[in-house]
Amino acid sequence: MRAFVTLGVAALGVALATAAAPPSAAAQQAVTVAPEATVPLPEGTPAARGRILVPLHSTVMAGGGRTRLNFSGVLSVHNPSDRDPLVIDAVEYRDHAGRLVERSLPRPVALKPFASLQVVIPQEDVRGGFGASFVVDWSSPAPIEEPVVEAVMVAVHGTQGFSFVSPGRRVARP
Repeated sequence: MRAFVTLGVAALGVALATAAAPPSAAAQQAVTVAPEATVPLPEGTPAARGRILVPLHSTVMAGGGRTRLNFSGVLSVHNPSDRDPLVIDAVEYRDHAGRLVERSLPRPVALKPFASLQVVIPQEDVRGGFGASFVVDWSSPAPIEEPVVEAVMVAVHGTQGFSFVSPGRRVARP
């Protein structure tokens, strides 16, 4: 049996930046990474860095705009390298107006080759609204391919289930 570490952001003692009132404990993000998937943070100047924007549709209108469907979302970040670590410097969850809702990591995390991490947004967490997104800042001590980053959204409405995937896209990093 594999052990995974699921870290509720509030449990890490992180001050959360929110656009509105703090969420209930049930609505807070959780970061999941297997302890054996990480390595110590590399030292020195990164040889590669980037930023990826991932749309996360936490609320979608259906039925011609008459029905609102709230989705749970899972952001997955995968290291594409077979020999070098990938450092996830920051993961930010932003709302439909681009405002910071929550920072998902209290500090950078270095992933082993082909390892991954996930950030979960519960279905009842509607703080992101219709156009929520994640911004993932990454770096590596060696030149590597950019990470594979995508969001999976799932909702159940009555007896119907809905799901879709949203790929990340490279954007400029300041």
